[in-house]
Formats: sequence, C-alpha cells, structure tokens
Amino acid sequence: MQQPSNADYVRGGTQKDKYTASEVMYWPCPLCGSEDEKFIKTERDVLRIVSCAKCSLVRVNPRLENPEEVYTGKVDIYREEFRMVLNGRAPHHRDWNYLRDIELIRKLKPKGNWLDVGTNVGSFLRLARGQSWNLQGVEPSEKLANLAREWWGFEIVNNFLEKANLPSRHFDIVTLTDVFEHVVNPQEMLQSVRRILKPDGVVFLKVPNGKFNWMKFKARGMFGRPSDNDYDAYEHVCHYTHDTLAKMMETCGFSAKHIFVETHVQVPAWHKVTGHYYQHETPWVLDWKTQSARTFCYHAAKIESLMRFGKVGYLAPNIGCIASPK
Repeated sequence: MQQPSNADYVRGGTQKDKYTASEVMYWPCPLCGSEDEKFIKTERDVLRIVSCAKCSLVRVNPRLENPEEVYTGKVDIYREEFRMVLNGRAPHHRDWNYLRDIELIRKLKPKGNWLDVGTNVGSFLRLARGQSWNLQGVEPSEKLANLAREWWGFEIVNNFLEKANLPSRHFDIVTLTDVFEHVVNPQEMLQSVRRILKPDGVVFLKVPNGKFNWMKFKARGMFGRPSDNDYDAYEHVCHYTHDTLAKMMETCGFSAKHIFVETHVQVPAWHKVTGHYYQHETPWVLDWKTQSARTFCYHAAKIESLMRFGKVGYLAPNIGCIASPK
C-alpha cells in the first residue's frame, strides 16, 4: 500500500505544516516577564523555540496568535477519529494513561466536585463516570464542548476558565491533563484555579517534559534526522521542566507536593498507512520502533529520577504534578 503524503494527512484540527509572519506574535516570558532569551531552534518556518535568559522557561516566541484555534476543525473528522471508541470496539489510545491518573486522583480525593479544564471531547473525564465524583468540564471550543455533552452527557462550560464565572472554593479537584502547555496566560489560569479550589483541594497537571524535547532535538540532529516538530510549537507554547513547573506553581500560590515522571503516551500512527489519525490504539507491529523507544525512555526516566533524588530529568517524555493551595 502506498503511504499517503503529508498533504493527504487528514487532521481533526486546523494545524498547518508551515506558518507565516502574519500569523504569529511576540510575547514576554509568562513566568518572569523577561524578554531576554536564548535561541534553541525554529519550527514550521517562523515558530522559534527560546529559553528565557532569566528564569529558563522555554516558550515559543513568536507563537501563533490564537493557538487554541488549532482545535476548531470539522466535527465530522472528530467523529470519524472517535468512531471505534464510541461504539466500544477499541479503547482510546490514552486510556492506559487516563486510568492510571484517575487511580492516583482517587487516592488523593475519592469523592467530591471535580473540574476538568480543557475537557476537549471528554476522553479523560469519561473514565471517571459512575463513581463518587461530581464531574464538570470547561472547554473553549464550542464544537468540542458540544461533542462532550452529546457523547458522554457532561456538564460543560464553553469558555476559557478565566471567563467561566465558576463559584469560588467549590471544587475538590481540578485537572489540567495535556492542557497547561497550550496556555498563553498560565499565571492567570492558575489564579483562577486557586479561586475556585477548596482550601484542601488538589490540582493535578500533566505536561510534556521540555528537557525531553530538547534531548529529541539534539539526538535527531546528531543522527542527521532533523524534525520540524520536536516541540509541537504550533500548539504547545510553553515547555516546562521540573524546576520551571515548580516555580510557576509557587509563583501562583500553590505548593507542588509531588512532581514526578508521568506515564508515556503511545501516539497513534494510523496516518502512516491510512492518511487518517484515529483516536484508538495503533497495533504494536505498525509502530514498534517508536513504541519500544517510548517505553524504554519511561522506565529509564524512573531510574534517572531516583538518581537525581526525585527530580525529573531528560528521559521522561511527560511530567506529572500534584499541587495544593498554600
């Protein structure tokens, strides 16, 4: 079977292979406000990845003006991507990750009011149904919010968290899973989280590891296989490390109780054969090299973290964080 070209890759969102100067904007460091920076690389023609010279937070500068609009694609494509999950014929490709995170949350807060920020179509929150939580979501995309309501029956506020007008000190749990790296105003968002969270509430975050992205970039260059997507710069505007994530939480009035190596995500590879992404799992034989590498890095990262006295290093693809208000 002839593999589809990149131009034939059907996506649920509106991401593009290349961007122009008219589509981007410059912004200061969202952690410390500095404009001094160190250049790392450029992706998709104009998206520069830089490290703040003052606090070391890595960000995309310039970035897309409205990166959240990447997720305003055609609903029919999302339906096609999810069809196997919806009819129960296959698990979502992140279910393994979601179930582990839900079990961790259960140990911290087995019941109460749970708000999921950036719910998307409800893939994560759907696995927490039927238990002792009152589930609610916030999703800025109207199309995705409507799908979450239609498919799983969730109460979804269609807005950005900062504009959602949710009650103060109401939630026991707030989750931001694969969301915080997309946020252009992280301090404003965390201040909103702190307002709506109960004094004894918990925040659970999961983000890609900025050090791992840097390692990928360097390794690919070393072996003569450069990529235009090491940092997913079209959608991921901030790239946190153990230290910069802890500093962001502290700056916004949270205490990071536990920062840890998160489970690795086996991203589907259907598009290599079919030209369509699909949200259900890819058979191991179709992508065995990448899946084996991700599994190895995850287990090696656990060892690396032990050797670094609990700090997440370069080998962890993702970072998890549990925090509470100070």
